[in-house]
Amino acid sequence: MPASRFQHTEEIAPAPRHWALLPGAGFADSFRIRLTPQLAQLNTTEITARMMAAQPAWISALLALRDRLVAPLGLKRASDNGAPAGFPLLMAEPRRVVMGLDDSHLDFRLCVEKSSGHAVEATSDANEVGNVGDIDDVGDQWLTVTTVVRTKRWLGEFYLAAIMPFHRCVARTLLQGLLRAPGRAD
Repeated sequence: MPASRFQHTEEIAPAPRHWALLPGAGFADSFRIRLTPQLAQLNTTEITARMMAAQPAWISALLALRDRLVAPLGLKRASDNGAPAGFPLLMAEPRRVVMGLDDSHLDFRLCVEKSSGHAVEATSDANEVGNVGDIDDVGDQWLTVTTVVRTKRWLGEFYLAAIMPFHRCVARTLLQGLLRAPGRAD
């Protein structure tokens, strides 16, 4: 298969089950990639670990800058959590990993899901995890990264607006990095 088939990151609408991760959320976005056959054989926890390990230095530097800027405001620092990319793990299943953090200005959830190609189209009316597709299905496998945010006060709204251009770039870069990770075989 041509490598370009696996290199496109697309933005899709978050499914209702993603919004349900954080009731009252006012923002959500989802990005997906088609997995290579080798990545499709891994469970979502392994894929998420690889994605975070392939994080470019500029993303780590952005997180460190964020930590320095928000410390005087009393916000939690990503580096305080000791978790991958500063995001504590809330749930891990073979097809779905949910990370997140609740803070005084906003709460967020980061959901990483693996699904079969036919299940991706069927997610718009799903509220159940089981509707993300059977990972044993034959055919294309997709990885979807969804971020859901619930702001709590004006500082949360301001923070979300300030990071949004970076967030979209980071999400796409992490997905693309997974496909370009060293040691990955096509």
